[in-house]
Amino acid sequence: MAIDLASDLTLLELANREDPKGGLADLVDVISKNSSIVKSATWIECNRGTYHEDTQIVFRPSGSLRGYDMGVTKEASGTQKVLEPTCMLDGLSEIDAAKLRHTPDQLAARLQEDNMFMAGMSEGVSELVIEGDRSDDPLSINGIINRSDYSALGEPNVYDNAGGDASATENKTFILIIQWGAKKVNMTYPRNDPNAPNENGIHTDDYGRYLTTDGASKKYPVWGTWFEAHFGLFISDPRAVKIIVNISTTNIDGIDDFSFNEDAVIDAVGDLRYSHERTFMYCCPTVSSQMRKRVKDKMNVNLNVYEPWGKPVLQWDDIPILSEEMIGTTYATWE
Repeated sequence: MAIDLASDLTLLELANREDPKGGLADLVDVISKNSSIVKSATWIECNRGTYHEDTQIVFRPSGSLRGYDMGVTKEASGTQKVLEPTCMLDGLSEIDAAKLRHTPDQLAARLQEDNMFMAGMSEGVSELVIEGDRSDDPLSINGIINRSDYSALGEPNVYDNAGGDASATENKTFILIIQWGAKKVNMTYPRNDPNAPNENGIHTDDYGRYLTTDGASKKYPVWGTWFEAHFGLFISDPRAVKIIVNISTTNIDGIDDFSFNEDAVIDAVGDLRYSHERTFMYCCPTVSSQMRKRVKDKMNVNLNVYEPWGKPVLQWDDIPILSEEMIGTTYATWE
């Protein structure tokens, strides 16, 4: 039977995780990405099983001027239902029991592997929140940049960092501003789901030791762990999300490739509908560096660095700026 290196934990891989003294090595993680959206989100339980529903006001009466003996046109308010699904991102770890027994520490080896599942799936959750696309995969959710409110210039919640002069080069990124909370934006989880809010939105079940089958339907013992993240993104009020697009990450020339534009951020923040409680700004590390250089080079009344716990944190006015590495740096130009 062929071993699939992407699904089977091999003896060679387990050996690689031992240190020279025969214990488990302290692994150096060189691939994990810093993901902050899911960790800072608010979570609510779906009110329709695996779907969440809310009602938006789309128009309301405005009245009419009239004079004596003049009538007015009859009016009424209007609403629309918004229904959003959740998706299921699941994973399974199965390690041959004999293979695991030959490691220096069976429990620690399993925990090490489980932690890597947790980190990888947490990144997957954030990626889907940002750029999931149900038209590409109906099992997914629609991420923010694939929703009509944020996918093109001209939408009221989209701000052009380049002022209409962006190059056609696919070297663009964006800043997201999200206002989390009731009737604004929330992550959702299915009714009665064990994934109720935690730091990563991921639930684990330790299946312990059991028998499974190989490719020839022959049985052997494994230690198994099941991982699941069942979640959705519900935007009750589209005005609670702002996106600043066409921020160039390379070829910065000030002609058609621009680093982040403070005026665009001022416009976006100024248009926020609600107070800044539980409001966060998310950007890739490249834009975070652009911002820090701006703070270094000049005094800025909006952009600053503060240290609430002895660790420097970027902030725009009273809005924390968090690094989100699942926001890419090679997007096409928003048009």
